Amino acid sequence: MTPRSIEEQLEQLSEEQRQQILTFAQLAKIMAVTEVASKGYVSQSYLDIVRKVYPGGGETTQQLIAAILDEIAPIEVFNEKPKLQAHTNHQLGAAYGKKHQINISDTQADTARPDTTIDSFKRKMAMSESGGDANAEITLEDGRTFTGLYQFGDLRLQDYRKATGAKFTQDEFKQDEQLQQKVADWHFADIEDAIDALGSEADRYDRDGLKAIGHLGGVGGMRKYVRTKGRYDPADALGTSLQSYYDKFSQRGEV
Repeated sequence: MTPRSIEEQLEQLSEEQRQQILTFAQLAKIMAVTEVASKGYVSQSYLDIVRKVYPGGGETTQQLIAAILDEIAPIEVFNEKPKLQAHTNHQLGAAYGKKHQINISDTQADTARPDTTIDSFKRKMAMSESGGDANAEITLEDGRTFTGLYQFGDLRLQDYRKATGAKFTQDEFKQDEQLQQKVADWHFADIEDAIDALGSEADRYDRDGLKAIGHLGGVGGMRKYVRTKGRYDPADALGTSLQSYYDKFSQRGEV
């Protein structure tokens, strides 16, 4: 039996299933770009990445997502001198037909850069969260949407509105990079205040590492991580644990 083409496989899916594939394809591509930005090379294939970000997707769906990415934005796995190509949305549309609306943004490791005037922690966070794409948006299976350079969800944006009196929609937030930076400044300052409030309990920890935990797991999660000496270490919906984010952003290395 002749294997079905990618186009034929997509044809068999519902619109909701195609949208889900788009979501995880975007996320896998962002992770590949981020790895290049942070490590200087790609150490895993798209299929490896998709299996991590979409563990419940099933092998057939995981392979389909990886096959789409391999065709439209191929990567080669190297220990050095990475090669990462990104193709345009137009090429993708031509390959799979406009009716499927599988459009993956043109995020590239060599061109996607947040504002160089912001501090190094925020630059690194933006690259980790969105690949430096202010228009990035991901909707999880539970319906929650995360938007912008730092991937803020609606609950955190509500916190900002309540604290500052600002009024804007999530779509307006997505379109306004300056607003995204203002919210990020407030957000990380709020985490810094929470770290200060821990006093000597936080002394053994790297501050950037704790800020990263506060971003991933919330201020309450950061406090619990410190007070349990790292034993509190849940992972988010995409499988990223508090400890892994601490290790990624800490200037001191692992605790």
